[in-house]
Order: sequence, then structure tokens, then C-alpha cells
Amino acid sequence: MDDIKNLTLKVIKSIDNTIIDDTLQIKYYQSFKDRFDVFGEYQNQTGIFEFAISFDKKGNLKRSHINMISPKKIRNELEKKIYRK
Repeated sequence: MDDIKNLTLKVIKSIDNTIIDDTLQIKYYQSFKDRFDVFGEYQNQTGIFEFAISFDKKGNLKRSHINMISPKKIRNELEKKIYRK
């Protein structure tokens, strides 16, 4: 699992180098003979993103879909109101 997480981090950094490394969460992955399909989320300074990527065992990107789920500012305000932080 650590190999997949490291490869995923490397591939996402090639797309978005502002990723905060500790926030990478892999929710689902599937390995095939020649590639990995990975789904998860991560954060950077602007927001929270969801991704679905496919890459080979060397870390070469085959397909990628990255979408912002929520801007970080809005998420922080909601958490303050909901959880009274």
C-alpha cells in the first residue's frame, strides 16, 4: 500500500505541485497487470480535491480527473458553525 501511495503522490504532484503531502487519502485502488486505478482526495492551499487517476507501474500517467470538492475557506467556516470551534 505504501508503494501505491508514494506513486500516487508522485503522479498527483506532476499535475498539481501544491498538494499537501499529509492530506492524501486513498479511498479505493485497483491494480491490473500493467496499471493502477486510484480514487481519493487531497488538499492544497485553495481547497479540497477529489481525484481519479490511472497510471502504470513506473508512475507514468494514463488518465486523470481532478475536481475541487470545496474551497478551503468555505469548509473552515462550515466546520466552525457546525462544530463550534
